[in-house]
Amino acid sequence: MSWDINTPNTGTALANMSPDSVRILWQKMVDVFDQSEDFFAPFEGDNKKSPVRVINDTAVGKGLKFRITARAGYFGKGKSGDDLFENSTDYEPDLISSNEVDADFLRNATSITQRTDEFLGTQNEIRNGQAEELGKWMGREKSARLGMLYRLRGGSQNLLIGGGKSNQDLLKTADGLVYADLLYMGQALKPLGGTPAEVGTIRGVKIYKYLMLGTTPGLFSLKADSDYQAKLRDAMPREKWDENPLWAGGYAEIDGHTIREFNPIDNDGDAWVGSFWNPKAYLGAAINAGTAVFNVTGGGVNSGTRVDYFRFFENFAFEFLPADIFTPTYATAYFLIVNPKNAAVDPGKFGMYSYTTGNQGNYITVLNRLGPSNAGGMVSTLGSVIWNSGVWAGLHTNVHPVGSTIIQCNAFGVPFGDTIMTGSNSALRGYGSMRNKRSEWLIEGGFQMRTFITSVFGQALRKNVNGVIPGYVRLRHALNYPELGLPVVV
Repeated sequence: MSWDINTPNTGTALANMSPDSVRILWQKMVDVFDQSEDFFAPFEGDNKKSPVRVINDTAVGKGLKFRITARAGYFGKGKSGDDLFENSTDYEPDLISSNEVDADFLRNATSITQRTDEFLGTQNEIRNGQAEELGKWMGREKSARLGMLYRLRGGSQNLLIGGGKSNQDLLKTADGLVYADLLYMGQALKPLGGTPAEVGTIRGVKIYKYLMLGTTPGLFSLKADSDYQAKLRDAMPREKWDENPLWAGGYAEIDGHTIREFNPIDNDGDAWVGSFWNPKAYLGAAINAGTAVFNVTGGGVNSGTRVDYFRFFENFAFEFLPADIFTPTYATAYFLIVNPKNAAVDPGKFGMYSYTTGNQGNYITVLNRLGPSNAGGMVSTLGSVIWNSGVWAGLHTNVHPVGSTIIQCNAFGVPFGDTIMTGSNSALRGYGSMRNKRSEWLIEGGFQMRTFITSVFGQALRKNVNGVIPGYVRLRHALNYPELGLPVVV
């Protein structure tokens, strides 16, 4: 008996038989990884009760707009008894406006040569993984841009400050997210017109709740709050341990609210870390003591100039679309640099720095640095913090090794960030003529393949006919990073 070692089912043969199938499978795989990295994907839906309403219009391309009409109700005094409708002012006017979402291309690319996998002995693992990584990039980017819309594009009526404070620079450590804030945000959202969103079904019945969306550092203080813990202890199910968040983890469904946690994982490689609601970075170049103005770089050991490590920090001109770039107000902003606990010099100690126009994305030009005296760019009092005094006594340094943690803080040196509460239809997402489409460019006789991912895409916060954004509120509050060992500022 002889064996035929050849097979008709080679990749080339099948691809030639059905060339479109390769692209369809690739796009399905990309779509899966897109959704896995997009925090807001589970909240998408195609109706008004979805937290993020999706519009699909394959006719929309660059420079075009997705449109949804907003309509106000009737609130005139009407007529009583024998009164007649005689004048034009007796009739209710129809007040409408359009919610417009600008669309544009969102693209990325990677490349590989025929020799790459063979030289590394990875059997096409790198080439096959490119689809996964491009999909993850698309999901992260969509999520980042929507998160920043909630943070930067809301009106004054959408912003709340924790602890009853009037601005972020007055926040103290105790002004983290607590149970009372959940009630506060819900009460503030309802008069705006925020209605509960559809979050699921139970035995075919649709469930409507308000959604509180926050990061792990933002929600940490909620779990530690005594009022919240009392609700878990006294009001949650006792019969089954897996139904009580006190034992099973997660968060309780309280007062008609669902709490969803976003865990901003520290991405490896040449990457930004933190998130749109908790700005964070890792120091890319060591800082030595001195008085001169200097640049703070990000990226840790992978530091470069390609990535905007500080894109979520204050005073950055964040790009939503090429024609829609946020213009900062350039108020004085602050950040802490925290040395690793195993640093050779000043382990676990903190430095504080300020800037205004200096955030270029991949680096920040410092305005002032906190130090033992006033000289050049060094000041002994920065914001409301005095060098090595009060709760900071013995904890300050201005020497930092590569890899030190950088976090946004306020004038008191307290880290801060955001948590939002959203109802139905708070944001609009539009998908146009292309969604995660693959294209390829073969060069040098096909030796190198460049792969591109392209979506025509846009996002916007929903507005009513008065220009008010009714679907969400944002709470700016103190964040808690217990792993950093920050002092309690009172």
